[in-house]
Amino acid sequence: MTRRLRNVVDLGELPDVVFGPRDIMWWGTLGFVVIEGFTLVLCAAAYVYLTQNYATWPPEHTPLPSLGAPAVQVIVMLLSLPVVWWTAKSARRFDLGKVRIGLTLATLFNAAFVGIRLVELLVSLNVRWDANAYASAQWMLLCMHGTLLAVELVEVGGMLLLFWIAPVEEKHFSDVADMGFYWFFMVLVWLPLFVLCFLVPRWLQ
Repeated sequence: MTRRLRNVVDLGELPDVVFGPRDIMWWGTLGFVVIEGFTLVLCAAAYVYLTQNYATWPPEHTPLPSLGAPAVQVIVMLLSLPVVWWTAKSARRFDLGKVRIGLTLATLFNAAFVGIRLVELLVSLNVRWDANAYASAQWMLLCMHGTLLAVELVEVGGMLLLFWIAPVEEKHFSDVADMGFYWFFMVLVWLPLFVLCFLVPRWLQ
């Protein structure tokens, strides 16, 4: 009786840590982006649908939203992009010192996002969530995107603690790069929503 020969592949040359689409966690992050992006699209579609049911948007006797805090939010978000890009680039180089600095700055930026979002909800919208359909749609969009900001603050804050306190392994640098990918989605998806929530009501008056 002869034994069957099996092909053997030497995987010793494969890297232990990879980035981007070669990393399975990157695909998981992409899945979150697709799911959350689709949810925001549905919310925006509901918002646009509601505008067709009113002669004016917002409805009569409903104040327009203020632009101060929302404009600051957009500026701060855009300013964060070079910092996060630099942090992700440093992670690909396994530069521990620069990644620590980048995560510290990213955490501060993200905390500012959440704080400004609270001001937007409580002050800038100038309307309670249950005042009418317009108010509910405004609060829905800001809160839905606000969950992205809050969850990302937990993630980035956790990474910050890990990189400053816990033993850091090479695989953790890949997580930082994936965080940068998600961060760009979180910021850039807000730009059309900002236009929808704070500029469109002025254009439809």
